[in-house]
Amino acid sequence: MSRISYYVDGFNLYHAIKPLACPELKWLNLHALAASFLGKDDELAEVTYFTATLAWDAEKCRRHRAYIDALSAYGVNVIESRFIKRNRFCAQYDRYCGFHEEKQTDVAIAVKVLRDAQSESIERAILVTADSDQIPLVREVRAAFPKMSVEIAAPPGRMREARELCKAASRFSEISPGRLRTCLLPRNVVDGQGRIVAVCPARYLPRGQ
Repeated sequence: MSRISYYVDGFNLYHAIKPLACPELKWLNLHALAASFLGKDDELAEVTYFTATLAWDAEKCRRHRAYIDALSAYGVNVIESRFIKRNRFCAQYDRYCGFHEEKQTDVAIAVKVLRDAQSESIERAILVTADSDQIPLVREVRAAFPKMSVEIAAPPGRMREARELCKAASRFSEISPGRLRTCLLPRNVVDGQGRIVAVCPARYLPRGQ
């Protein structure tokens, strides 16, 4: 039996789902998605979702908070980073503009994976990302903990971007849109006491609902 931990780079997955033009896939049950990778003798140790909220956009922040509440109800561990604002040159307007940049997520993922590896509590780590910044992490964990499998589950359509990352991994695969569709959260998410803790935003409802 293998104990498996699942690490989700939230924005990397989100920006892979967005071009699919299926907004309902954003209301994704990450615990169910992780469980879909298990063999009959595997055990899911933990699912960790790494993200940051867009505090400057109230509507997006509200939807994101609802999603975080929904995931938490399913036992997903949520680790939040933050955005900072930086001025960068914008070719479209031929001037410097303010851009919001996500910070700390890559380091947060690395710290969590390394800590879990050192604890010897898992045999497999599955990273949902196509971010090449994680190549040093994958190489270091495999070198330091040769008995541990470090695997990449690339978000849909991101295998090209993940090519070098996948080469560094023990195994790799691509998550299909079809797999995502079988792992959606219910419209109303309830906690252990039967209380509704999150409701699917209207824009994420399947067509016709």
